[in-house]
Amino acid sequence: MSEKRRDNKGRILRTGEVQRPDGKYMFRYTDNNGNRQTVYSWKLVGTDKIPAGKRNCEALRDIEKQIQKDLDDDIRTRDANSMTVDALFEQFMSMRLDLKPTSRNNYRCLYRIHVQGVIGSKSLRNVRFSTIQTLYADMLQSDLKYSTVEKINAILFQMFELAVKDNVIRLNPVNGVMKDIRRLFDSQKVKRHALTKREQERLVDFVYHAKLYQRWANLITVLLGTGLRIGEALGLTWDDCDFVNEEIIISHALLYKDDEEGKYHYRISTTKTPAGMRVIPMLPEVRDALLRQKEKNMHLRRPAFSVDGYTGFIFLNNEGKVFTPGSFYTALQNITNAYNRQEFIGSLKEHREPCFLPKFSAHILRHTFCTRYCEVESDLKTIQEIMGHKNFRTTMDVYNEATAERKSASFKSMEGKFKLA
Repeated sequence: MSEKRRDNKGRILRTGEVQRPDGKYMFRYTDNNGNRQTVYSWKLVGTDKIPAGKRNCEALRDIEKQIQKDLDDDIRTRDANSMTVDALFEQFMSMRLDLKPTSRNNYRCLYRIHVQGVIGSKSLRNVRFSTIQTLYADMLQSDLKYSTVEKINAILFQMFELAVKDNVIRLNPVNGVMKDIRRLFDSQKVKRHALTKREQERLVDFVYHAKLYQRWANLITVLLGTGLRIGEALGLTWDDCDFVNEEIIISHALLYKDDEEGKYHYRISTTKTPAGMRVIPMLPEVRDALLRQKEKNMHLRRPAFSVDGYTGFIFLNNEGKVFTPGSFYTALQNITNAYNRQEFIGSLKEHREPCFLPKFSAHILRHTFCTRYCEVESDLKTIQEIMGHKNFRTTMDVYNEATAERKSASFKSMEGKFKLA
């Protein structure tokens, strides 16, 4: 009977285990595809010390346990060791033939900018729950929007879920991470508020009387009077406006984004969600703003602007092209700065407290319309349909904030009306 093999410490080695002359341990096994594989470690068990100058590593027998478990469950351990996150992303993208060009480009941009340089070169085996948790926490601490982190999370979850279904890894390391991140975000986030009625009035008065910013006035009126998303408003054509029935039909949105090569293009997209397909009543002020814009466009001596077969766009710049969301955002910041400078000087002259405008975006104008609408409409289903909210909770959040003061006043009116104690 042959003598059992031992390591240099006299410990009996199991089948498949070998200690090399330099002291490093090896374990040879056959994977589920019938291929011979080898793993290495400087430690046989967890209590062994790492030789001086060598990098710390997992003990060989701990690795063996995981290998045996993976073999029993048909997990492709070798692929998990060799496949990187970048390779998984490319595999995932090659399979998502259902993605629209806009979504495909967004996926690639988000991954390239926020993920690739951080964990792209890691093997799937080395990506753990804590890896993703740290990635998201760093994003938020660098002032990346929470909504952007949610989009990245959706991409990564789908990627790693593909690896789980292919038996490359056992568990999805992205699963559940956002629950912990949400707690961090909720403790740090600053809630975005709608413009107050006074701020809204001052904004409207300013843009209609400041010659430099009058060209944005009609668009601002439409946004404040419809609650449209900026892409929906910029995508409006005259065919979408029914002046007889005084309605606006929302069926698409205009985007201005870069493609996979980094070149910017106008594109037509369907609405953000199926709920975005809707008809909005046309308020008189909105109708007048649209007609003013139509008269203004008649003076443009430019070829008809066309995007993906759509023509007759409403909000055109001096070149006859549709305003871009970026140019409108810049305009809003300039309007706010100009108004606040004027208001500061006026308050000094009149010896009063200034009424400044806060920094805001096109989304805040949408939020402002929703708030005004909630102040006069109590049917939440109607509000949801007009806003095109997919999630009813979004409608509820705005409604609760908008009606908080009204609820308080209604309770005050009940005081002394009936016996309670």
